[in-house]
Amino acid sequence: MSSPRVSQMLAQPITLKLSGKVIPNRLYRSALSEYLGSFDQEDLEGSGEPLPQYAEFHKSLADGDIGVICFGNIPIHRDYLQGPKNVILDANQSWDAIQALSPAIAAAKSNGAICLPQITFPGRQVPEHLNTSPLSSSDVQLEPCLGMTYGKPTPLTKEGIQDLIGRFAWAARTLASAGADGVVVHASHGYIFTQFLSPSVNRRTDEYGGSLENRARFLLETIEAIKAETSTDNFVIGVKFNCHDFIEGGQTFEEQCTVFKWLEDAGVDFFDITGGTYASPAWRGEALSSYPGFPSGPKGEGVFLRWAKEFKKISTRAVIGTTGGWRDRMFMERAVAAGEIDMCGLGRPLQENPDFTKTILEN
Repeated sequence: MSSPRVSQMLAQPITLKLSGKVIPNRLYRSALSEYLGSFDQEDLEGSGEPLPQYAEFHKSLADGDIGVICFGNIPIHRDYLQGPKNVILDANQSWDAIQALSPAIAAAKSNGAICLPQITFPGRQVPEHLNTSPLSSSDVQLEPCLGMTYGKPTPLTKEGIQDLIGRFAWAARTLASAGADGVVVHASHGYIFTQFLSPSVNRRTDEYGGSLENRARFLLETIEAIKAETSTDNFVIGVKFNCHDFIEGGQTFEEQCTVFKWLEDAGVDFFDITGGTYASPAWRGEALSSYPGFPSGPKGEGVFLRWAKEFKKISTRAVIGTTGGWRDRMFMERAVAAGEIDMCGLGRPLQENPDFTKTILEN
């Protein structure tokens, strides 16, 4: 019996230029919350420890021959969760984070994949049943959406911003010690960095508000702190990055292009391009035709490809991927072969079938 015909372009390795790490193929598992951490509403101090299924799930992804595995949301503050059963990285926790996370990281890397856990702070997008007093760039409250309500946020103080920067850096160092190849910083989907970048949410008048440079300061200072804390270019810094938030008065693509270049210059080596917020969840696969001025592309093609390939044009070094909507190998192969993007990200298909990537690569 003849062996399966391998999809040529998608099976090609690619090297991250700063770290020198080689990604074995052009498919990656984009960060999607696994909800496989311990959780007790009455004992939040003891919550967030990875369950045994956490390592088992990431081993199943590794066995699917995927190039990069991004772990789903890992909040860096246990008082502000994205959802129940998040795995948590908080310096004040009672259990050993390195010991707890090492099995899942080793499982993810067991078949040659690069492991990049995603660290996050939800800001005003904390569900109200978990915390009624979230923190954000300013006090602009998120209206009910995605079947949840959200409390009125308190603007972060400058001291609070510095505390979060320290938490992100500590989380990155801890993950490095646990064996991760790097991290992805969640700067999309309406989370905290989006709330600072968005003029419709960020009403600050200090050095973290107003101009684009000021609104990007928190994110850039976080990248700088992570780089200093891990102290080597061998540790990959990635960013999940919005092309657009699809909110009137929010982030624009033109401004995001500028921030993209600032991030690349700051040492970001990998971008996962996406879009939307909780109030405009374009990443969930909803037709972009519901957002004025943004018609959907062909069914099966990456939802955010048209923006990702523009980022690719202005990039001088970073590996560019995009997540959302990929269902047809032909579209993936065409986009990578044409040099429009470097990689294709998959989320929900891998939740249901971790071997989906193997199916694609074997045509």
